[in-house]
Amino acid sequence: MIEFHGEFNLPNAEQIIKQKGLNEGGRVQKYIDSEVLRLCDPYVPFQTGTLRNMGILNTIIGSGEVIWKGVQPRYLYYGKVMVGPAPKKVTDKDLTYNGAPMRGAFWFERMKADRGEEIVKGAQKIVDGGNSNE
Repeated sequence: MIEFHGEFNLPNAEQIIKQKGLNEGGRVQKYIDSEVLRLCDPYVPFQTGTLRNMGILNTIIGSGEVIWKGVQPRYLYYGKVMVGPAPKKVTDKDLTYNGAPMRGAFWFERMKADRGEEIVKGAQKIVDGGNSNE
């Protein structure tokens, strides 16, 4: 009879997650956050660039949250005219946007519907060890 004794060492789950860039703040999350900002840009209402810059300035790349912070982004995101002193009241009237229909309300949701699969495929390339920009 032949007897065999062997040892097989695998990295633990945390090591694998980090190696693949799936850890918090890792390569995959940084890619996703950056792509969300980049791909949302043509959808974000644009008059002076302030709203676009709010997304860039308030987002920590790798955090998993892309943030357009402030009162103005909230009103613009939902696309309804607001009236009165703060806190303003929502009306049924739609806002009009420069660059519509591409630029306008619900820019993240619309970008995600149009281009979300590209982000998923790019993230998968990073996990697989490839370059997401290929």
